[in-house]
Amino acid sequence: MRDVETTLAEMREFLPVASKDDEQRVRDLTERDIKRTLRDVRIPDVVIGRVLAQWPEFRADDEWVSLLASLVAWVDQCRGDVDVPIPIWDDLDDAGESGRIFYFYLFAICYDLACGFLSDGGCPSDVIDSTMTVVPRHVQIHERKRGSVGFEPGWWLLPILRGEMVQVGSLQFHRVNLGVGNLSPEPWYSIEESLERGVGFRRGDPSVGIHIPYGAALAPHDLDATFARAREVLSAMWRVNQRRLATCQSWLLDAQLTDFLDPASNIVQFQRRFNLLDDWYDNDEETIGFIFQKSGVGWADLPRDTSLQRGVLDLLERGGHWRARPGWMDFDGN
Repeated sequence: MRDVETTLAEMREFLPVASKDDEQRVRDLTERDIKRTLRDVRIPDVVIGRVLAQWPEFRADDEWVSLLASLVAWVDQCRGDVDVPIPIWDDLDDAGESGRIFYFYLFAICYDLACGFLSDGGCPSDVIDSTMTVVPRHVQIHERKRGSVGFEPGWWLLPILRGEMVQVGSLQFHRVNLGVGNLSPEPWYSIEESLERGVGFRRGDPSVGIHIPYGAALAPHDLDATFARAREVLSAMWRVNQRRLATCQSWLLDAQLTDFLDPASNIVQFQRRFNLLDDWYDNDEETIGFIFQKSGVGWADLPRDTSLQRGVLDLLERGGHWRARPGWMDFDGN
């Protein structure tokens, strides 16, 4: 992990320079606004209290205000343009309390416009609600991993606030053009093979990225209901007139899991929904982080309570690696 000063420098270099109006927009945020928004998405009161307590200090710090104003302006400028890359920054915990709470203020400022954008695009109110109420889940992840109030990972809010990622049922669905958006699966088929496979596989073709939240219900009946509702909702929100794939890239698609998981397990049955590519990238850190929800803990101190935990650690201790493997399915039933 890079040091926090490097991360802050990367953010400032990437983002537009904040205007005076942008900075005033940040300073105009009131404690009442913050409280209303965070309660709206079911953040616990004890967390809201910490966020509110830090606001006067944050608001008085020109550097933090300028950085937040730049990020707010960028989110608003990019909303609706799914091809703009999403920057994947390290979190700002090492920058102190203002760094840990930074993304709560981003959310509070951008929330109303993001909800309005989704609503104007035909997103049902219950899907908007489930999309925005993912925030408590990421607060809980931060608490489990770090033992403090924060949001992890902070950059994950960006596609949500840009209006291009929604939660439907068990899963998150992300609007992305293959090979253009940087959350598109990589590696993908070669240019030649993509052209041979045709519509849906080519660079620039519209697709739907699938993301699996921590604790997602992956039982077959849950996923059947999720995909049925997602096809209904997204065919109206993100209309296409061609074949469209749903893609996923995850350790959950690593075929090595079938070496020790029951063939009837939810994970193995989830894999079977996808056509898997032959290529991948090694992904040990993310796999360990997702399964164990711990930070800075050695393998020897991680629990081995489930067959999944034991199998994941056994492979690493044998010198193996876990893989983020891409897969696809037809999304619209074409």
